Amino acid sequence: TASPSLDECSAELQDTCNSFVRESCYYTGDVVFNKTSVTDSHSCQELLATLGFVYQAEYFVYDSADHVCEFFSKKESVCDIYSGPVLPDFDECGEASSAAPTTPTTAKPTAAPTTVKPTAAPTTVKPTAAPTTVKP
Repeated sequence: TASPSLDECSAELQDTCNSFVRESCYYTGDVVFNKTSVTDSHSCQELLATLGFVYQAEYFVYDSADHVCEFFSKKESVCDIYSGPVLPDFDECGEASSAAPTTPTTAKPTAAPTTVKPTAAPTTVKPTAAPTTVKP
């Protein structure tokens, strides 16, 4: 969301139920804005604060690998992984806790896992016979 700022949000995440980070998420809202060449997550959040109302956007995701900023129409998501501190116990926090959003510096969510195609196996080169020298 546009607020609190990333810095404020990060400062508040010290071993509470809100300290858990959602990862490997699929966002249920529509992508309503997509901009490449965005410098960092702070810039993406600033864009949301400035332009979000134009696109009726509620949530942003920043892809640090590709420098892409995306706005979503809803902030609801389904996440496969949660990470966080040892305490409090995640099960004690319950699903009702508002786990911190995936840090916007992670890769953007995808609807399905990405598969990397393996490269072809190295080819074997048969050795050639050593050159022969003819003596006069």
